[in-house]
Amino acid sequence: MTTLPRQVGVIVVGHGERGRDFSNAILRGHAKAVGAALPGTPVAAGVLSGLPTIEAALAQVANSGAHRILVYPYFMAAGFFVGTKIPKRIADAGYAGRCRVLAPLGADAGLPALVMRKAIAVAEAELGNAPGACRLLLVGHGSKVSRASAEATEAVGAELRAMARFATVVTAYLEEAPFLDDVIPADSTPTVIVGFFNGDGLHAGEDVPDAMAAAVGPVAYTGAIGAMPEVAGLIANAVEIAVAEFNRLLTGAG
Repeated sequence: MTTLPRQVGVIVVGHGERGRDFSNAILRGHAKAVGAALPGTPVAAGVLSGLPTIEAALAQVANSGAHRILVYPYFMAAGFFVGTKIPKRIADAGYAGRCRVLAPLGADAGLPALVMRKAIAVAEAELGNAPGACRLLLVGHGSKVSRASAEATEAVGAELRAMARFATVVTAYLEEAPFLDDVIPADSTPTVIVGFFNGDGLHAGEDVPDAMAAAVGPVAYTGAIGAMPEVAGLIANAVEIAVAEFNRLLTGAG
């Protein structure tokens, strides 16, 4: 456990779901775990849609004595929400001068290693195969109007290929080609599917399992990356790195 300077606080921000609590509950759980990993540091969760709001999270952390607020986007890509929507909501709430928005979960440097560990464990435990005899299929949301989701998915896919643990590493999408429905049955090799999603919502919990019915070979699913409890460790580590950079600026070191 690490104690950070009291003047720094953290909010973990997700999209949120009105009327549903899949991602919201996961987000709150990650924020609680980050707070436990960084004792003495105020940590709160906030969402753009639903409750708790990003404004409430900002106020909670600010009222806890934090003068500098680090914002961790619980998103898989640095698209519109991370680049535009979150900064606007922060500015409209009057906290722009006190906040720094970090890289999103999908771009976290520790994410590919986490994905690989999970994929290997599933290949061995559920498929009964060494990863070298399996295909790893990374499935993202994709989009018909923006390349952000696909670019983030492909970047992680490239790092997974470079690790050279699986026979092949391929990517597929729900909203753009190559579509998951086409990629799953295209190869009978035992396949581990990893959901490049931030929570167990409709995409991770229903769309992917439905598509798996078309598999022509053994297939297993890790679930959504963002729902994995180890994600809280990635967030805490990103915060520690950002605080170290902040302290170097304050002291003039480095």
